[in-house]
Amino acid sequence: MLYAVSDRETISTLTSSIGFTAAKLAPTRGTIHYAIIQAIDGVIRFTTNGTAPVAATTGLRLLQDASVEVWGSEAMKNFRCINDGGTAKLEVVYMGVGL
Repeated sequence: MLYAVSDRETISTLTSSIGFTAAKLAPTRGTIHYAIIQAIDGVIRFTTNGTAPVAATTGLRLLQDASVEVWGSEAMKNFRCINDGGTAKLEVVYMGVGL
């Protein structure tokens, strides 16, 4: 299967738990299969089960300049992230098929 870039976004206000922009997950054509995320300018914590991450205690840590892929519609819909004590931003690229 060949995946193509559907859209991208920068999430820059991570002082409270936030998820992906819902409209980015529902393109006018095609299907989004996964998102590539990268922590910029700091460390974040994230979850994919809908629970709110908490800085310094809850969620997986994504180190500054590290990236990870979030696969599946449920995980992307339930994705939440927060700064882990710094001033991080999150770069996101949405990938899918039939776009």
